[in-house]
Amino acid sequence: MKSTPALFEIDDMVIARPFQRVAPVVVEATEDDVTGVAGIALFGELLDHLGLVQAADRRGLRPIGPGGYSGGECYRPVVELQLAGGDFISDVSMLQDEATKRLRGSHALPSHTTLYRFLAGADLGRVTKAMAVNRDMLRRAWAMGAAPTPGILTIDPDATYIDTFGKQKEGSKFSYKGTVQMSPLVGVVGETGDVLAIRARGGNAHPARKLATFVDECVTAIPEEARHNYQLWIRIDSAGFSKSVVDAAVKHSAAFSITCKQNKAVRKAIEALAADPKTVWVPAKEADGELAGSEVAETIYRFAKRDLRLIVRRQAKATGEQLSFDDLGGWRFFAMITNIPPIFAAARDIDHHHRLRGGAPEEAIRQLKEDFGMNHAPLQSFHANWLWWLASALAYNVARWVRVLALPEPFRTCRGKRLRASFLNVPARVVRTSRRLHLRLPRAYRHANAFIAALKRLRALPMFA
Repeated sequence: MKSTPALFEIDDMVIARPFQRVAPVVVEATEDDVTGVAGIALFGELLDHLGLVQAADRRGLRPIGPGGYSGGECYRPVVELQLAGGDFISDVSMLQDEATKRLRGSHALPSHTTLYRFLAGADLGRVTKAMAVNRDMLRRAWAMGAAPTPGILTIDPDATYIDTFGKQKEGSKFSYKGTVQMSPLVGVVGETGDVLAIRARGGNAHPARKLATFVDECVTAIPEEARHNYQLWIRIDSAGFSKSVVDAAVKHSAAFSITCKQNKAVRKAIEALAADPKTVWVPAKEADGELAGSEVAETIYRFAKRDLRLIVRRQAKATGEQLSFDDLGGWRFFAMITNIPPIFAAARDIDHHHRLRGGAPEEAIRQLKEDFGMNHAPLQSFHANWLWWLASALAYNVARWVRVLALPEPFRTCRGKRLRASFLNVPARVVRTSRRLHLRLPRAYRHANAFIAALKRLRALPMFA
């Protein structure tokens, strides 16, 4: 038996029987019909209706031999374990108790070594097929009712950084932060937070690398059947300040707003606008906090062989704030370019919409990294980690679709942690009586009625093959 010796002596009082203490229980392992993941009845039901296994097998996600597991039978547990809160492949053990296996019904549950081989054997072809599967799931979920409201649909491509904890992993490089990382691109729907696409990149990749083709990938993820309902708006930070990104947006007939890099030409245009006595500055929309008192004006700027609107926001410096070389007359200037004609949107409205990049898109990336397994790169292979992150994106999307399609209004935008504590990682008894499987929730479970109602709503959705 392992024992830990005392390291040092202390003079604090030691007592035999404390006045307050936890119950002195006798711990036994006796129950085989209790699951700790009752929420699998919810997200498992939705995965059935989305037809994840069938879609993955139709795409040929993994070659299968006699008696082996198909790609769909491997991809689904990877998604499920991340929905349950797992960060590693071995966390599939959360689904391997007898009660949880009964809840999963006839779905196969490979061992963690099989799942490791499925992920570690990934190449670009398998990753591309997984991307297509994720797009299939998005199209079907939107057809069920999880789509954004018709109108403007904003696509937010952005780079993020993920610690890799080891130099031996493919693509693991020192980033500009001085840390060994990878730098994937993540494309998000600004209105809803749906993840459209993920592209793995090395840690030393420039934020602008392959951004134009990634815009193409994000647009491709928008279901063709719903495309006519939306006017696309590509919204990007200064990494997208390039001709290739502008050309990509124009190719898809999309509006765009792109933060400008403060190069010599842009600074010259800003200085001319600020010095012109005819410039009309209007108060910025919903500018509070550090943005209080901000004002917006615009001019024409020649970029990527096009005459575009240059929208400039000036923000008063706080007392004692350090000056910058590009500050003028006590103001700090921020600029963006856009192809949206003035007849369709005023400068202050475009500036306000552009500032919303810090809303749903940033929240989606934060949840991916903190709640859905994208907090690290668990495998050595570059493509294996890419496939793991695609499963993370699908798990995140499924959690969002469960909230939108079935749960009460207060949970529509909740974090993954609250969703798990309230609906997914709930203990319950799984018993079979009268040839039917019963999930018996605790009487003290405060969301029992909402759980039952959510399951009814999910069962009423169309079932895709």
